[in-house]
Amino acid sequence: MLAGLITLLLALSTPQGNEKPLGRTPVPSPRGDAESDASINPRFNPSINPKVNASVNPRFNPWINPDRNTKISPKYNPLVNPRSTASLNPNSNRLLNPKATGKFSGLRRLTPDSELVGFIVKTDNKAVLLLFDKDLQWTSFAVDNGQQGYNLFDPEGNWKGYLLKNAAGGLNEFNLEGDWLGFITDK
Repeated sequence: MLAGLITLLLALSTPQGNEKPLGRTPVPSPRGDAESDASINPRFNPSINPKVNASVNPRFNPWINPDRNTKISPKYNPLVNPRSTASLNPNSNRLLNPKATGKFSGLRRLTPDSELVGFIVKTDNKAVLLLFDKDLQWTSFAVDNGQQGYNLFDPEGNWKGYLLKNAAGGLNEFNLEGDWLGFITDK
């Protein structure tokens, strides 16, 4: 009986076909596999796909484009720029640095196949989020665009992508070309 149980456990833990090997630990998405979830995957939901819905694409909607709307641009608005506002900078404000505090907001960044990419720290300025990688290195920040999304900038303030609200209550991450890079969730 015990030998049969051990054999069964070994068979279940051995990758078969297209399964993911052990050692690669995916974090579950809020509703199973994000790749096949239409509430998260923009390929299955045109309302959250910037390649087919111009109103959610900052390249076509000037209100959510930081090159056209100075209010949401860290180049022109120091109140949303961590480089010019020490209270938003995790290198100056230890309370925002998860390496120093061991804390983050509970939001996680995941790839489309639900692998952990990093963590999010909320700031006192509700318009700004700080993004960290798995090693807790500050990689970027996000500025609220006022229309259920954020624009992403590297720590130097260069615009590199955007976050759009998805139908699962989280955010999808896109590069400037509109390619889906992953999603953010608290689940």
